Amino acid sequence: MSAVLERTEVLIDTPESLQVALPVTGELMQKIKLPGAVLVAEAYEIDSSDMAQLAANERTGWAKRIDDLKAMQRDFVEPARLILERAKKWWNPPIADLEAGREILGKKLLEWDQKEKARIIAENTAREAIARKLRQEAEAKAAAERARAEEQAREARRKAEEAERERLRAEAEGNARAAAAAAAARAKAEEAERAAIENGEARAQEAQLQAAAQVAAAPVAEPVKISGQALRDNWIAELLPGITEDQARALIVAEAANRPELLGVLKLDTGAVNKMAKALKGAMRVPGFAAQNRPLLAGARK
Repeated sequence: MSAVLERTEVLIDTPESLQVALPVTGELMQKIKLPGAVLVAEAYEIDSSDMAQLAANERTGWAKRIDDLKAMQRDFVEPARLILERAKKWWNPPIADLEAGREILGKKLLEWDQKEKARIIAENTAREAIARKLRQEAEAKAAAERARAEEQAREARRKAEEAERERLRAEAEGNARAAAAAAAARAKAEEAERAAIENGEARAQEAQLQAAAQVAAAPVAEPVKISGQALRDNWIAELLPGITEDQARALIVAEAANRPELLGVLKLDTGAVNKMAKALKGAMRVPGFAAQNRPLLAGARK
């Protein structure tokens, strides 16, 4: 079965050209020159109220300069931001379309692979059932051939025994001709016995070989290999049916008493602990943590 797919391409508006000039000037480079604030701050020795005021004034001046530099930075990177926004507008849709299409085909290929595996299992199961039936029929036929051969051999043995008795009687009576005839009859019967056994075994083996040939002739179903695609194991952890994340977390905590390695799957939310510290202050009670007051210096920009 074949199908012809008509390709559909969706065009998006694209620019003929895009030129952006970044405002790099000598004045700008002078303004963003490294001010050496770290060296100045490290040189400060705050040992009096006057020095403390000087340090506070320095911080205020630096805060204002930080604001000015950030504003200049925004103006400088605005053209680059426009490039990034337009790049997203032009390139993201076709990339997203290709990724979505690739994902759809991937799911369909996985579905097809599952169906192929089910088909192969079903076909090989049916093949094995037929092979088992052929082997059973061959065993039954072989057993019947051996039984028939044994019956023929038994009849031949009876005739050989009867001929032997006839020979002994003829010898006792001094009838040499009758004794020789009886001996010949016995030999013929013994040969018939051996032939019956051999022929029966040959027919039994022939039946088994024919069945084996029929089994070997039946092809084994194998998966079709698709060029450019390969399946690999992808083990993932999923919640059990009826178990929520909170319930799973509680189960892990309980089990971790005997299996400490399970603690590694529990993520410590320090942000939530900090929020509790801000709200409860010294009254916060979280195992392994203590609320500490670390004052921050708030400075003016005027």
